[in-house]
Amino acid sequence: MRDLEAGRRAHLNMVEAFASLPPHQPRGFLRRSNGVVVAATASPVALFNEVLPVADPVSVEALVAAVQGLQATGLPFYAQLREGLDDGLVRAVTDLGLEEDASASWPAMVCTDLPRVAEGPGSLHIRTVDGRSGLEEFVRASAEITGGSPEITHTWLGHGVADDPRWALLTGYAAGVPVAQAMSFRSGRVVGIYNVVTAATARRRGYGWAVTSGAIATGAQAGCTEAVLQSSAVALPMYESHGFSTLFRYRAFRWRASRAPRTAR
Repeated sequence: MRDLEAGRRAHLNMVEAFASLPPHQPRGFLRRSNGVVVAATASPVALFNEVLPVADPVSVEALVAAVQGLQATGLPFYAQLREGLDDGLVRAVTDLGLEEDASASWPAMVCTDLPRVAEGPGSLHIRTVDGRSGLEEFVRASAEITGGSPEITHTWLGHGVADDPRWALLTGYAAGVPVAQAMSFRSGRVVGIYNVVTAATARRRGYGWAVTSGAIATGAQAGCTEAVLQSSAVALPMYESHGFSTLFRYRAFRWRASRAPRTAR
């Protein structure tokens, strides 16, 4: 890990962002035990049911107990391991039947030169969620942008998120049509950027960075001095061009709910 303390702050922001979601779901639950956080919204979307090592180091026994506990629920989920810090846990998760998902194994990145206003095309109008009615608009816009289902989005994005001051949810509109979204989560002096998406028909127009920079600005205006995110391979050059650099890489291991749990060796 390039900068251990910055890496820890980035990781803890992601952990607390995931941990903030289960309390707003009727079947969601949050467990913190022996340096491991289990944050499960009970969504059918595996990404929103997570096993996250926090302590450095985490014992194999603690991780195995967390993974087996989540396997017993029948939910799909991910275990996110930090390359370099959690390497000693890889054998344990693969022995339990989790499979590494290269498509979800992303670099954790940081930027310290934060925009204080959204940067991007003047034709893009950015709206920030204000209250629960605003959250409904955000969810409907998400469905338009991604072609997904509002019902599925609500399985991880509960109404109570709109009342959590740590979160900011932004949608960019071009000619009245939603084309891009981003979410930010504040922890201490760190603002984390999550769930950045641009409509397939509206890419390469600066909309993705516009909502991302707008989300960062919400943190900068609240006193944050670092922005962190996890980048896909496609978006990596864009983030690097705006001052983000890689701290470490996550290795994502997925459990598919249809599989029977294994006993750890």
